[in-house]
Amino acid sequence: MSEKLNFFKLFSALNNKKVRYLVAGGVAVNLYGIERATGDIDIVVHLERHNLEKFVEVMKELGFKPKIPVLLEDLSSKQMREKWVREKGMKVFSVYDPQNPYFLLDVFVEEPFDFDKVYEERKIIKAGSVRIPLVPIKRLIEMKKKVARPQDIADVYYLRKIEKEWGNE
Repeated sequence: MSEKLNFFKLFSALNNKKVRYLVAGGVAVNLYGIERATGDIDIVVHLERHNLEKFVEVMKELGFKPKIPVLLEDLSSKQMREKWVREKGMKVFSVYDPQNPYFLLDVFVEEPFDFDKVYEERKIIKAGSVRIPLVPIKRLIEMKKKVARPQDIADVYYLRKIEKEWGNE
């Protein structure tokens, strides 16, 4: 991709291919209105094979490469994901833009929740013409409590404040 990639282009490309995904992590926290630095984009992609194939197609079109020495297509294989979890303790499959190696996308290799249910509860944020599906605040809080790093604990505090302000959305 000749033009520098940003997350609006990424989300727009995923939306155009009708990939079912939810933004999590620090970017979701930012989009809920909490300012804080983050070094990557965390997303939960529905791990259904056809959906993953569409996701991989978008990654190839945008020029993303895996951080580890495997094929992008390996993400579509349930057996490969299970092997990575079992043998390497992998939580996320990381891909990056070679033209901007700091543009890092982390994809959960196991769904941290019932995807279909949470997808129905998703919060859509509009950024210009791009609709960005977020993990709902309640679920994001649950995810962050499980990890419990200092930044996640701080995120939980601020997300709860937002949740109260918005009336439990």
